[in-house]
Formats: sequence, C-alpha cells, structure tokens
Amino acid sequence: MGTLPEKLMAGGDSAVLSWFADQSAGWPVTAIPCDLDPEWIMDYLRGRREHDVFEIRTPGDYADYGDFPSYGLRKGRTLEPEHVSMGRVERIDQVLAAFDALRRERPALAEAKVQLSQPNPLDLAMFVFAGAAVSGGLPVGKALRHSDVVVRALRNLPVFTEAIVRDVATVTERYGDRVVWQLESPIALLSMVKAQQLGAQWALGPLVARQLAGVLIRMREVGADTVVHLCYGDYQHKSLLSPRDLAPAVNLLNRVAPQLRSRDIPLPPVHVPCAFGAEPAPLEPEFYTPLRKLDPAWPLIAGVVAPESEDDSLHARNLFERAANRPVHGVATACGLGRCTPETAERAAAHTVAVARATTTPT
Repeated sequence: MGTLPEKLMAGGDSAVLSWFADQSAGWPVTAIPCDLDPEWIMDYLRGRREHDVFEIRTPGDYADYGDFPSYGLRKGRTLEPEHVSMGRVERIDQVLAAFDALRRERPALAEAKVQLSQPNPLDLAMFVFAGAAVSGGLPVGKALRHSDVVVRALRNLPVFTEAIVRDVATVTERYGDRVVWQLESPIALLSMVKAQQLGAQWALGPLVARQLAGVLIRMREVGADTVVHLCYGDYQHKSLLSPRDLAPAVNLLNRVAPQLRSRDIPLPPVHVPCAFGAEPAPLEPEFYTPLRKLDPAWPLIAGVVAPESEDDSLHARNLFERAANRPVHGVATACGLGRCTPETAERAAAHTVAVARATTTPT
C-alpha cells in the first residue's frame, strides 16, 4: 500500500524503493510505492502547529484515537491553500531522483512508475479541524457535541481541495505519467460504515460520494493517474470502526461510478479493505456477499492479505472473487505496513506475492 515501518525507512528513499522492488520475487513491477510518513498524516497534522494561522481548540497529542486535537483559525485570519498544503513537492523531487537512479541500476523497472499516496482533502480537513469529533469511531454523541468543528472542517474543505490539486498538478506537470497517485480516504468509507449502523446511508451516501468523485474529477483534469484506497483507519494498527460486511464500500462506489461516467472518466482501480486493524479478513462468505451488487466496471484490489496466514489470505481472496463474480485486478493488505515490525512487513509482502500468483479454486 505504501508505508513501511520506520526502521525500514531509515536508509532513505532509495532503500524504500529497493525494498519494495526486492519483494516482487521476480514478477514484473508496474509501480513502486514510496510514502513519506510511516504514520500516514501524523507529521502533517503536527505540522499545523507551526502555522500561526492555527490555534489548538481541543487539546491532544495523538497518543491514540481518543487523543486527537482539533485546530481552529486564529481570530481575524483567513485560511489559504498554502496553510494546508502538504508541502511535499520538493520531497517528491527527491523520490523521483532516487527512483531514476534505481531504474538505471535495474533495467527491468524501465516501465515502472512511482506510487505516491495522497490523502483525500476531506480526511485532511476533518483531522485538522475536527480531530476530536472523528476519533474514537465517529461517535454520534461526541460528534454532536463537537458539531461546530465539523462545520468548520466542511466550510474550509474547498481550501484543502485547492491546495492538494495544486500540488498534484505541479508534480504531474514535472513527471507526467511516471507517477501514479493513491488517493486515500478512510473518512469516506468510515462515514458509510457509521451510516450503515444508523440506517442512514441513503442520506449520507450521496454527499460522501459527491466529494470523493469531485476530487477524482479534479485530479483527472490536471492529468493525474489515480487509484483509490479505502480504509477503516489503522492508527497504532487499530481500526476506527469494524464493518459487519462490505455493503458500505459497495454503496459508496456505486454512487461514485455514475458521476465519473458522466465526465467520461474510466473507473480507476479501487482497493477494497476486508481486514481492519489487527483483525484479518473474515472467512465467512456473508461478509463478501454485497460485492454481488457492485458496479462490474470497477477494477478491484482485494484487501485480503494478512501476514499471519497465507492460506487464510488465499481463502479470503476466493470468497471475494466468488462474491464479485470476477477475478480481482490485484490483492493487497488492508492498509500500509507502517504499523508493522520489519519482520511482519516482510511476511505480509511475501504473502501478497503468493496470493497474487496463486490460481484460486472454489472453496
């Protein structure tokens, strides 16, 4: 998915890229990930304290999900895109330089791309302005008590979107099709899980899908090659919510698909997580049954691989494909490997390759 344990990142970008290339076990590589933060966006969130436009409204130090702070704007200040940009363009230049050097050393990677993770602006806005409301599993009572910060996050969402699109456009202009962007949106999927629990997918689904589709459209307009990564949260290897089946993901994607088609945008590959936190992908067929209703045009990456068991991971892939009634585009773990030990990350990578190359059989 992109992230690696901090110990494996100690050697810099070249070491990260080489690690992923080495795990391919001789299979052709289409893209190599190189994430810049093993904890996804923790560096970004802490970095907001360095901008004098922000102040802490609800304290927290990110010790766990219950310790997420909420920022606010200082009196008289107006939020601008430069205040919420991820500021990664120069770092991405360094990643591409390391990647070019690796490709010169390894001719087999001549056609490969670099995969860069890009959090959905919705996630950035919510975790900056409404961290206290979204932590702890999106509790309704707590969210209502903090409804002002949720409103603040949504009001400023266009600024986050503009900041992200500008950065993506700059990188795309420099490197063209040598980069593929992994658009990551835990909040979109978690919102649908919470809506399922409350019986409110009919109300929340169109809003969440419109936002996600809108970002995909904007990224397409600036020429970005994109894949979608859905997630249930994985901070400290714990999920924010535990799904009872894949209906929330199916509902979300079925609402996004027609909006992309209306703009003649092909549906990008999408990672559908089945495991969550420390829990492996379920082995009950009922969990995967909603995939029968998924728009068949989505290229699916099944997030079924666990480091604990190659056999169970393959069994989960079988259940996923049987419910979807088609082979998957790819397989992956449910989230990145940044919260793993190096040894666990290596097992996860090995199981991913093994499950990908295996011929699935009825189970």
